[in-house]
Parts: sequence; structure tokens; C-alpha cells
Amino acid sequence: MPRTLASLLATVALGSLLPLAVHAADLHDGDIEISVVNNQLKLSGNHVFHADGSPVFEGDFGDFAGGPYLTDDPGYDSENGTFLAGTVISYTALGSLKHWNGSAWQASVPGNEYVRMDGNFGEESRWTVSGLTGDTSGLVGQAGNTGKIHEHLDLRVARVGGGAPAAGAYLVQLQLTADNAYQSSTPYYMAMNRGLTVDAFETAVGALAPVPEPQTWALMMAGLVIGALALRNRRH
Repeated sequence: MPRTLASLLATVALGSLLPLAVHAADLHDGDIEISVVNNQLKLSGNHVFHADGSPVFEGDFGDFAGGPYLTDDPGYDSENGTFLAGTVISYTALGSLKHWNGSAWQASVPGNEYVRMDGNFGEESRWTVSGLTGDTSGLVGQAGNTGKIHEHLDLRVARVGGGAPAAGAYLVQLQLTADNAYQSSTPYYMAMNRGLTVDAFETAVGALAPVPEPQTWALMMAGLVIGALALRNRRH
């Protein structure tokens, strides 16, 4: 039965939220780093930008720890003191599933695949090419007494009816929300690899980025020429 964020927050208010592990550790490479700027959730870390300006974080369904079709990376991490103690961070699933077929991103999948995220309160959110099913939001975690959060959520790709999901890259969109009057983050993407080589996957991710307009290329080339001339003059 899908849970609403309102019911989750009510549970927290009653004090019956199950204990959540908050790890006192430095920020982990590869995690989605959460900060607060002007009272809004901001996301940073290793990412590229989608053509719409949203960050794209990368993961791999075959990262060994979760088997060939499941991973819990990237996780969500913050510095000590980022949040008020007890702040609840949740995700909201957005949009629909996209698949990279080797040459282009498509709003279709070869075998009715879907991507599922499991929230830390038992939620199950599914992205399909037709949209979302299951829970549209779920729990990421709760900040501890130090105001820090560090959590990982299971993310998997599967084929309806069973069998190996199609190789390629899969793209889903989300947004983070919080209580205690913090403003939600802007939307972000997660691009997940399933069975592609590193180079092939990076090609897929690179195809999400905006293509520079001709005048942008001209400015870039002019900058390179000026830099080369300056370096040459310093050497003589």
C-alpha cells in the first residue's frame, strides 16, 4: 500500500520511527552530498549536467556488492551540522524511465524493464517508461544529533516476468525534500549502468549533456588560442 509523506511525518511526530543508522564518517567519494544554502537543499559530488541544467549522478547495477542488477550506490551524505537534529530527508520520484540503446536515449525498453528504489521505511517506487507506480516518495533517513545524514537506498533494475534485464544505461529523476522548513532540492537524475563497458556508459552519460552552440565553441577555441599564445610568450 503506497505511503504518503504526510503519514510518514505523522509517524515521526509520534516518536515511532524505527532507529536509523547515522554513520559518523567523512563524506564518501561517489555519494550525493547534501548541503543547505539559503535554507534550500543543495546537491553536489561527482556529476555531470543534463541538458535541462539538472545534475546527473552515476551508478552501476553490477557493482558486485548487490549482484548484477542491484546496487545501493550512490548514497546520500552530509557534513556534521548540516541539518537540525532529527530532520527527516525524503525522496520524491519524478518522470518516467529512459533507456540508452547504444546510440540514443529512448522512452522505451526492450523487455518491459523497470527501475525500483526501496525507501528506508519500506516504500517501493518504480519507474517505467509509462510513468511511476508504487510509492511516489520514500524515506532517505533522519539526521542524528550531530546534524549529519549518511544513508544508502537499494536501487535495482528488473524485467517484468523475470529474466535478465536488457543491457544499456537507465535514467531516472528524483528530488529531495526535508521537514523543519527546508526547501526541496531542485530535481536531479541518476544514470545507472547495466552491463556496458565504462567507455560505452560514459558515452551514454555524455549524450545527456547539452551540446555547445556554435558561438560557445568559438569562444572556447578563442580561449585556447589565447592561452597557447600567452604560454608561448612566457617561454621566450
